[in-house]
Formats: sequence, C-alpha cells, structure tokens
Amino acid sequence: MVYLIDANVIIRFLVGDNAKHLTISKDIFERIEQGGLKAEILDVVLMEVYFVMTKFYKIPKDELLEDLKKIVAMSGIVGDKALLIEVLNILEHKNIDFVDALLCAKKELYGYGILSFDNDVKKC
Repeated sequence: MVYLIDANVIIRFLVGDNAKHLTISKDIFERIEQGGLKAEILDVVLMEVYFVMTKFYKIPKDELLEDLKKIVAMSGIVGDKALLIEVLNILEHKNIDFVDALLCAKKELYGYGILSFDNDVKKC
C-alpha cells in the first residue's frame, strides 16, 4: 500500500515543536528512507508545507528547500518525484511563488504550454 503524507506530518518532522508528533513523524520518515514504507507527497501538500514553513515559521527558503529535497529523494517516496524536485529547483533559482514554479516545472518536464497573464511565469 502507498500512503499519502499530509503537510502536518512533514511540518512536525521539520519543526519538531510537538514531541509526540515528532517521534511519530521521525519513525515514519525512517521507514520511508529505508524503503519499508511507500508514501507519496502530492504537489499541493508540498505547496502547503512550503507556504507554512516560509510564512508562519519563517524558515529560510534555502534551508527549507534543502530539507524538502532530501525528503522527496528518500527511497520510499513514490509518485512524480522528478516534478517535485524540479519545482524545488525552480524555487531555489528563481524568485517566483510555488504555483508558478509548478507551472514552469510542468512546462519544462512535459512540454506543456502555459496560458497566463503573470509575468513571473514568463521567468520559466
């Protein structure tokens, strides 16, 4: 079975501000890293984590992106890992928001066109 990870599990793992949730999330990610548990991180969940961590917790973007890349790269993470990594790479190198980075990643990886009035999307 593949499990879907909610944003709060990732946030508790990264922030560690709830001892009980930190212990559980550490166990989850250890099992994922070892390949004993298969899980998928949806792009919208990654977006929520990115938003909460940068806006609410004020975690520096570079630090957060490094942590998120490590999580996505874990052996037990399944799904479109290439898309998630590309989104994180775009966020690292361009000053655009998550949704625009997702659009750019889809364009780059899958050859999609983009219909938008947003100048940030033109940064793709």
